[in-house]
Amino acid sequence: MFTLSPESRLTDLLEANREWAQDMSREHPQLFPTNGRGQQPHTLLISCSDSRYNENCFGVLPGEVFTWKSIANICRPEDLATCATLEFAIDVLGVSRVVLCGHTDCGGVNSCVRGQMPQLERNCPHLAEHLNDVVETSKQYASELADARDPARLLCLRNAQKHYIDLTQNKTVSRALAEGRIQVYALLYNVDTGLVEKLASTE
Repeated sequence: MFTLSPESRLTDLLEANREWAQDMSREHPQLFPTNGRGQQPHTLLISCSDSRYNENCFGVLPGEVFTWKSIANICRPEDLATCATLEFAIDVLGVSRVVLCGHTDCGGVNSCVRGQMPQLERNCPHLAEHLNDVVETSKQYASELADARDPARLLCLRNAQKHYIDLTQNKTVSRALAEGRIQVYALLYNVDTGLVEKLASTE
């Protein structure tokens, strides 16, 4: 089903790239010449690093979406990478929308729900520290999660909503919102269907 495998070598990657570039050129002859003159993306996508989804779920071509991924789609307001990404996408590239897209069956979220954090703290301390943000969200919604039929899915949803709120409070984003230059959306991607659902929007 997949193009490459764990056993693939560099030659396999290069051959797969060559075939992909040829196919894209046949289907969209002006794509690479246009992209070669610079990028003008319309959307900033902030999503999880999970391998099962990316901007392709919106049916876009290379050059349409500026993408930043982090484990569990965590984007802390004070984080340098978050602030730099938002400034570049909004103030330099001039995107018209920011999409925060979480997803179901998130490994980072599952670690919190399934009580795996102590093991991560021992074996992957940087990852555990990164996921503390999700841990705090799980504590905030502890009673709701305890009553949920699918607590992992619910925490994926609450985690995405939390970072959507953080985004709208970022100085760069809030200024662009006030000036009517952007819209901000929170979405959830379902890995078992490929469909996204709306969680929140500034529209």
